[in-house]
Amino acid sequence: MRRTYFLVAAFVLIFGIWVTLWVVEKVCVRPDEIVSGVTLGGMPFGGLTAVKAASRLREHEAEVLSRPVKLECAGRSWPLPVERIGARVEAGVLWQALAVGHRGWLLVRYLERWRAAREGIDIPIRWKVDQERLEAVVAELTRELTVLPQNAGLRVLPDDKIVVIPGREGCYADATAAGKQVLAILSEGREPVVRIPLKRLPPEYTTDDIRAMGLDCLLAEFSTSFNPKKTNRVYNISVAAGALNGLLVKPGAVVSFNKIVGPRSSEAGYKTAPTILNNEFVDALGGGVCQVSTTLYNAVLLAGLEVVERHNHSLPVDYVPPGRDATVVYGGPDFRFRNNTTKYLYLRTLVQNNRLTIKIFGNKSFKRRVEVKSWITEVLEPEVVRSEDPNLEAGKTVVKQKGIRGCRAAAERLVWEGEDLVLKEKLPPSLYHPVDEVVAVGTKVVPTIVAPDVPPGKLPAPNGTPDQSAAGVVYREP
Repeated sequence: MRRTYFLVAAFVLIFGIWVTLWVVEKVCVRPDEIVSGVTLGGMPFGGLTAVKAASRLREHEAEVLSRPVKLECAGRSWPLPVERIGARVEAGVLWQALAVGHRGWLLVRYLERWRAAREGIDIPIRWKVDQERLEAVVAELTRELTVLPQNAGLRVLPDDKIVVIPGREGCYADATAAGKQVLAILSEGREPVVRIPLKRLPPEYTTDDIRAMGLDCLLAEFSTSFNPKKTNRVYNISVAAGALNGLLVKPGAVVSFNKIVGPRSSEAGYKTAPTILNNEFVDALGGGVCQVSTTLYNAVLLAGLEVVERHNHSLPVDYVPPGRDATVVYGGPDFRFRNNTTKYLYLRTLVQNNRLTIKIFGNKSFKRRVEVKSWITEVLEPEVVRSEDPNLEAGKTVVKQKGIRGCRAAAERLVWEGEDLVLKEKLPPSLYHPVDEVVAVGTKVVPTIVAPDVPPGKLPAPNGTPDQSAAGVVYREP
């Protein structure tokens, strides 16, 4: 009984204390006020409301940011405007101070407030910096130290000799570690100097990289002629050839003409010119591009490279012999070849006067004497198609389309090493359809005018009476 009484009394006492503390908490403690004894970075903030504490924190932020900071790199120095790099006090610092004595169980809150009043609780002021803005400001200040790297390159001399142009390292002020130094200056009061290194920036292609490509000789070249008066066609040839100019091909890589040259569209700069479509010569965008693929095909053959894909035209062309052309259509037939050497290839294209030339450079260890032969195996005569023309006088004929012979052609590639023939390669056969000759046959009937029967030596007089003409022929007016 006495034990029960004791337990009840203890419960009542504890409950009473809890109620008292809860009432005091609600009446005497403001939830938006920092408790006494709390400091931020050593500065007293106890007793301040959230609004006043934020104002004081902003004043401290402005005062710190107004202090001069210096940037040093490679023996040079510049004033560093910290206000431009997004430096500011983290907002979480203030909420952390407000949380002291206002979080957790009721007894925990009282104990935390008691500890803050007795011993003090300091919350470090944390700063943050916008690294992207900092790097931009540093780059602007140190731009006189910035040197862009220069890639090593190639130069082909008029005699086809290849010269390596040395590369050059660049350098720049590396601001990677500048952010940590700025934070230490703002938060710890360290010496207001940010020291950053001058970092080297290597080129993408060094001199050694270019030399390792092994480009030291002209493997092969091929040229075709065109009519310079056909300006649209010449323009298209120049655009397509320009896409191939300067092309570097890695060892083992397959080059796709369509992929390199791209769509033959007006957006790509192509114009309308005659081209072969469905066994007919029609005007279309990109007419003339096939002369570029054909020229490349022959250069590839003479360089001893592997042909992966090649298609002949459906009709004969006049810029290479039968069996040595290569037609292309974007999204359709392509011309592809493989760099089957262990060194790089380099393409140069030239469009001058009335000639297109493609040169393939590589390593001299792969240079061979190569000969390409082609011949006609069968001639396909065109048919003569006659069609009636009601606008043409009967008995007359007009050739509207001249017939063109087609043919079947074969080709082969011969490769020598020194005096020894090491390869005799049969190339794919070619079929060129003949173009029918179209002849218009007149069907128009023309009425015949018959002269009246009159005595010779007379011409009709103005009043219809006979008269003598100089030719001695007499006509009578009807």
